[in-house]
Amino acid sequence: MNRPLLASILVLAAAATQAQAASPIGGATMPRTPVQSDALGPKSDPTPTVAEAVARTQIEKSGYTSVRGLQRTGDGTWRAVARDPRNAPVAVALDNQGNVTQAR
Repeated sequence: MNRPLLASILVLAAAATQAQAASPIGGATMPRTPVQSDALGPKSDPTPTVAEAVARTQIEKSGYTSVRGLQRTGDGTWRAVARDPRNAPVAVALDNQGNVTQAR
């Protein structure tokens, strides 16, 4: 084979490879959008305990949504991050008597 023919074959093969990577049907070759993090933090465990589910329900009944990071403190108070009625992230606390307040 002569060199100009081999060179043109290599150029055509490289062009075909680049065209394939830009294909909208490329699947794994398409650039992926980055995963955006949630301002409230990661979602909770998919299998919550009964106590955690009750605490989450109490907080949601008080007008908060998207309850995340629900954890029980040593004194029995539940703390979490949720969205208030204005859709702003706030820290909330649920005490032993069932009172939900914004934590500071």
